Amino acid sequence: MGMTVYTFLDKETFRSFTIFDILKRRRYWKSPVTFAAILSVCAVVCFLLRSIDGAVLLGVVLLVVGLGMPVVYFITFFHSLRRQVKLQHLEEPRLVYTVDLNDTSEGIRIKNDKEQVSYRWEMAYHAYRTWGCVYLYITQDRAFILKLDDQKDGGDALWALAVKMMGDGKCTDLRTR
Repeated sequence: MGMTVYTFLDKETFRSFTIFDILKRRRYWKSPVTFAAILSVCAVVCFLLRSIDGAVLLGVVLLVVGLGMPVVYFITFFHSLRRQVKLQHLEEPRLVYTVDLNDTSEGIRIKNDKEQVSYRWEMAYHAYRTWGCVYLYITQDRAFILKLDDQKDGGDALWALAVKMMGDGKCTDLRTR
């Protein structure tokens, strides 16, 4: 059994993948939120000790820094994301790569206009299924977006192949969460 997926990447698909990868999968939101929580608690303590000279001012400074840093972090993240969309010319969908999948051990072949590479299924790190894509991680840091738009069955056969070849432990269906 084999199938070919043509990945036409657009800004919304790239944006959804990046938000998933950075904020949900890698959970990079935790550090700024933890920082905000710690400084906010310290600010509350300062406000409770308002009878001490400078405690309220220190509380205000801690609160501004504690809440300001995460705001700056997320603004920078989304600004960088918009900049990447422009740098990669994703305003209009464009063919980025083609993925051929089959049920042999070396059944993942990816090619673009410059190169072609093959991977073994057992080397694949993880696969995540969303409503419109499968994110196939070859390593912890390298993923391929498999858009399911042109799949006749909505990607069910592709997902079944990934689960068969990688196992349930390496495949997560995010549509059921």
